[in-house]
Parts: sequence; structure tokens; C-alpha cells
Amino acid sequence: MTTQAKAPVSNEDGKPLSGPEMLERATDGFNLFQDGHFQESLAVFEQLSAMDPAEAYFQTALGACYLALEDLDRAEAFFNRAIELDPTDITPFVNRGEVHLRQGKVMEAAHDFNHAVSLDPEGKDPLSARARMLAAAALESAEEAQGLSEPGSPESGTSGR
Repeated sequence: MTTQAKAPVSNEDGKPLSGPEMLERATDGFNLFQDGHFQESLAVFEQLSAMDPAEAYFQTALGACYLALEDLDRAEAFFNRAIELDPTDITPFVNRGEVHLRQGKVMEAAHDFNHAVSLDPEGKDPLSARARMLAAAALESAEEAQGLSEPGSPESGTSGR
């Protein structure tokens, strides 16, 4: 069995996939991603997204694939699209925050992490715990960077007087 045959996204006869078949293919794509086969996962989600471009999960999955492949601009674009389609899902906010961190956009990252936390005020989603941790780290990093650049701060070596 080849990699391509491992996760097909159409029936052998070329007919459109049913909802359950699409879910099965999405599961295949997720498993490929979990196993580190990012290019193969990307191919699955690109085809699923072409079949249902309004499904936010497919957009988030595409963003995750591009994030894993270090294509930050594309990852951000897909997370933005996922957020447009479903602004109540925590996942694309956390992932977009990670993109922002890697791009050095600490305040944007903190904003995304804090928004993700606000979507789960009771902390039931394990991803919100990750967002809380990343938000705190991003804010600490921003405060340290600001402290280093402000005259009169202990880190700058000047007294300000």
C-alpha cells in the first residue's frame, strides 16, 4: 500500500464523498498529522477543503499542517479563515497565537491566547490551559523586552534621574 492509497479522499468511482466518508478521511488526515506525515496530511485536507471550503475544521487543519511545515504566512491565512468561519473555536486562536510568537509578534500572540482563554472561561478544554500558559509567557516576554528598552529601568542600566 502506498502513502497515497493510505488516505484517499475520493471513492474509487470518483463520486463525491458522503458526510461519514469525509469524516473518515479527516480522521485519516489527522492520524497522518499525528504521525508526523505533514505533507500527506496536507494533501488530504486540501482535497477535503476543496470539497467543503466552509468547514472551519479543514481550514484549521490546513493551518496546522503549514505551521508544522514552517510556512507561517500560509498557516496564519488558514487560521484567519477558520476564525472567520467559526469564531467560537479555541484551536485556531491558539495556533495563530503560536504563529505570531514565531514571527516575533508577541502582543498579537498574547491577544490570541487571551481570546482563546475567554472562549473557555471554565477551563474545560485542555487547549485553553495551553493558551493560558502561552499567554502568560508572551506577556512576560513583552514586559521584559519593554523593560530593556525603557530608560530608567533596572535592565537599561540608567537611573532615569
